[in-house]
Amino acid sequence: MTQLTETFVRNAEIAGFEVHHGAAPELEGAETSEALYGLADTGSVVIGASPEEPRSRSLLPERHISLLREDRIVPGLDELFAALGGELPSSLAIVSGPSRSADIEQTLTIGVHGPGEVHVVLVPGRDR
Repeated sequence: MTQLTETFVRNAEIAGFEVHHGAAPELEGAETSEALYGLADTGSVVIGASPEEPRSRSLLPERHISLLREDRIVPGLDELFAALGGELPSSLAIVSGPSRSADIEQTLTIGVHGPGEVHVVLVPGRDR
């Protein structure tokens, strides 16, 4: 595992992702998306909307699984936008853990505006 992957895994776990290697877990009611990139500095996954990857797939279910090729992990936002170049999808979601919301009294609630349980599966990718 590369240093970049190790940093991603550590930060993804801190953000609230459950990290798996190789195979996606079988979870009732879960939807699966293929992440475009992963951001090592925040442990976030980047999901782009397309006809094959509708936004609802990652926003509506209670459980969501992101498949991320290890060779698509970049250090941070600067490298992400450099890799994307001018080819931006109609929507780009940078997901940093389960949905979180707090009311005026700062009572934290998980899963109100998106999945409350998030998983990322690291799959081997081509070497850069």
